[in-house]
Amino acid sequence: MNATTVAFKTVGCRLNQAETARMRAAFESAGFSVTPFGAICDICIIHGCTVTAKAEKDSLRLARLIKRRFPSAFVILAGCVAEIGGEPLRKTAGADLLAGQTDKFILPALLARHGFQPAPPVKKSLPPRFDTTRAIVKIQDGCEFRCAYCIVPDARGRSRSRPAGEILVEINRLVHESGFREIVLTGANIGCYNDDGTSLADLLEQVETRTSVERIRLSSIELTTAERPVIEFMASSKKLCRFLHLPLQSGSDAVLSAMGRHYTTRGYLDTVAYALNKIGPLGLGADVLAGFPGEDAAAFAETERFIDRLPFSNLHIFAYSPRPGTPAAGMSGQVTASEKKRRVARLIALGKHKRAEFARQWIGRDVCILIESVDASGWGTGWTGEYLPARLRGHDLQANTIIGFKPEAARGDLLIGTAPFRTADE
Repeated sequence: MNATTVAFKTVGCRLNQAETARMRAAFESAGFSVTPFGAICDICIIHGCTVTAKAEKDSLRLARLIKRRFPSAFVILAGCVAEIGGEPLRKTAGADLLAGQTDKFILPALLARHGFQPAPPVKKSLPPRFDTTRAIVKIQDGCEFRCAYCIVPDARGRSRSRPAGEILVEINRLVHESGFREIVLTGANIGCYNDDGTSLADLLEQVETRTSVERIRLSSIELTTAERPVIEFMASSKKLCRFLHLPLQSGSDAVLSAMGRHYTTRGYLDTVAYALNKIGPLGLGADVLAGFPGEDAAAFAETERFIDRLPFSNLHIFAYSPRPGTPAAGMSGQVTASEKKRRVARLIALGKHKRAEFARQWIGRDVCILIESVDASGWGTGWTGEYLPARLRGHDLQANTIIGFKPEAARGDLLIGTAPFRTADE
């Protein structure tokens, strides 16, 4: 068998995206040719997710889709969905191979046992391979919080951190070899980062001073981990984006306690107030889980009121999804699917309102965007440091540049402007 082409499809979080980029680099280094997902291929890797029932179903559906479209393709189900689901899910998906959290990083070698012989390998290893204008760097994996609804500790194991030196080398390679100007630091629970005493805030300082990257962005940080030192660093940093994603899950203390969360609504309020006092205006994101067992109408109303009183700019709303083996799956007071759908819709509408409200605050104020694309009419689109989409028109705009400008209008959450006043290169 002389298969050389491989396609990837990622389902789920930024951590999965970062790991897919590492897998892709390993395949290219081994001499495989990467082809877009959906094109004819010899090997197709579905890097799946099992955090929610929907993500798991999507992962299996994609594997079946490829098998129907390309019957001769060798389909691999990888990552969390393979780790948790095992052989029954492989059969359901019609996949040829499972690759759990360890095996997915040695797939080129494993595939040799199945007769796949790629072209001669590249002489040196490659940095993670992305098709976007920002790179995602994994700094940590695993979680030990054991929230009642969450299967991540079973899917990813105990918390462990990558060596800081290894992270710095990867970032510099992404900058110098691949041309990235912005990187996102991610993990399963990055607030628990600890490399022999080096904390997350320490790592951020090293990334700022010991790499050439121009802009740093953080994925979510759990309360009661490293949020205060990170906020203090953000206040003085010249590279770290002014955006904090602090998972909330519920605005009801009773529900938070049932979830096994490590904070109260008062603690959450205090953290946000601390950030606003230290940093000033900033993007504020949160995850919210609607319909957790025992969340009655009064508890849901508490969540709505809590969200409404805070300056959220980016809400990720999820319906509670029972995960086999988690404590919440067996709890009484399960909320009906129709009621969860209604609550999700209400929170999404509230989140859109608050996001548009946040965007309007930036009209006439200095912002910077990383331009991701420029269309034929000269308009560039990208994202601000505060994590708002932006669109501007200027002279000779180019993708993968950082442009400063003053938004002149906001259309929903989209900032619009012209005539940039500076670039990061000037």
